[in-house]
Amino acid sequence: MWQSLLIRKAFPLTVSYLLLIAAAMALDSLLHQFRLELAGRYLGVAGTLFFLLSFIYSARKKKIIPKGPVKRFLQLHCNAGWIATLLILVHSGIHFNALLPWAATALMMIVTASGHVGQHLVRQFRSEAKLKKQQLGIDAPPDDALDRELFWNSVTVKALDRWRTMHMPLVVFLAVLTLAHVASILVFSSRANWM
Repeated sequence: MWQSLLIRKAFPLTVSYLLLIAAAMALDSLLHQFRLELAGRYLGVAGTLFFLLSFIYSARKKKIIPKGPVKRFLQLHCNAGWIATLLILVHSGIHFNALLPWAATALMMIVTASGHVGQHLVRQFRSEAKLKKQQLGIDAPPDDALDRELFWNSVTVKALDRWRTMHMPLVVFLAVLTLAHVASILVFSSRANWM
C-alpha cells in the first residue's frame, strides 16, 4: 500500500514541485539573457500580490465569501500560490546577501511544499475513503484487505488533518518575514535616498 501511495501521490507532487523550481531558474536565466535583471525586483511585489490573492480560498472556507464552489477557490489558491512562488523565487534569484531574504525564501518553499502536498493529499484520501465506505455498503461481505486499506487511509487522513494545522502558523510566520523584508527594503532605500 505504501509503495502505491508513494508512486500515485507523492511522486507526481514532487515532480510538480521540482518543475516549479526549474521554471523559476529558467525564467531567471531568461531575464538575465535579455538583461532584464532589474525586473526581478518588481516580481517580488507581483508574487506577494498573488499570495494575497490565494487567501480568497481561506475566506471562502470560513464563509467570509458566502457563495461559490469551494473547489474553484481551492484551484485558485493552488494556482495563485504556484505563480507567487515562481515570481518570488525569480525575485530572490541567487542573490541571498542577507539573512532575512534567505529565511523568507526558505520558509516560502516550505509553505509552498506543505500547501501543495497537503491540500492534494487530504482531498484525495477523503474521496478514496468515501468511495471505499460506499463500496462496503451495509450488505457487502467483509473484505479484510479493503478494511485494512480503509483503516490506513483514515489514519493518514487524520495525520494529514493534524499536519494541516501546521500550515497556517507557517503562513503567518512567512507573512511576518515578508513584512520585515519589505520594511527593511523601505527603510534602507529611504536612507540611501537621504544621503
